[in-house]
Amino acid sequence: MATRNYAKEFSEEFKHLDARFKGVETFVKQVGAGKVRSLIVNGHPGIGKTHSVTKFLETHAKGNYTVLQGRVTLLSLYATLFAFKNKGKVVVLDDVDSVFSDVQGLNILKAVMDTTAKRQVHWLSAGGRLNTMGLPDSFIFNGGVILISNVGFGGGSGKLVSHLTALKDRSYCVPVADSGQDSLFKQICYMVLKRNLMTDLKVPKKDQMMLLQFIDENKDQLNTVSLRTVVNLVNIYNIDKANWREMATVGLLKV
Repeated sequence: MATRNYAKEFSEEFKHLDARFKGVETFVKQVGAGKVRSLIVNGHPGIGKTHSVTKFLETHAKGNYTVLQGRVTLLSLYATLFAFKNKGKVVVLDDVDSVFSDVQGLNILKAVMDTTAKRQVHWLSAGGRLNTMGLPDSFIFNGGVILISNVGFGGGSGKLVSHLTALKDRSYCVPVADSGQDSLFKQICYMVLKRNLMTDLKVPKKDQMMLLQFIDENKDQLNTVSLRTVVNLVNIYNIDKANWREMATVGLLKV
């Protein structure tokens, strides 16, 4: 079977995705410059949101940002925001559903992402632990916040969606993905062929279309269709270039 040329097939879709990711970079740059207070980057899991945002921050806010991921306690969130409270500092919250599903966490995010002239953040519970950590019970936040979320794209409950909506009202929101497996595959091709994902993972250009075609032919049988799938497939390819297809069939497809 001839190897397909996805760069040519999806050229129009790539133009659309280029515009989206350039839009993300433009906003990230302004957050890093202290001109935009907050940004929500919303999209399907595993299509390069975090990778792109952190790459842009390396360019536009080098050394002045931090990333919180997964389950984050409210106290660690409060402490991090305090540490990065000055203009030009950026806190990235990557799929921290535990924070904005909690009323106090949501209130903290509303405060730092608000449009008011003075963004004052309060710690509402007893402050004993704050004192031991050298933290005040309130402070003015002048930094930037970037919230990366998959809520509404196969992630999050209805409650989380309503809470994210409350934050969207206070922020700029840039969607970077559409749902559906066909759309996800095109976004994977974009990250590989236009943003050099496989090249960075040491896959020769001549073999990249072949690996993408394996994903395309088996996308209904893959456990997930995401950039993590690409990384796992590349790892198998790099381990055994002669038998990668057999290994991928056993290791990546549903039983």
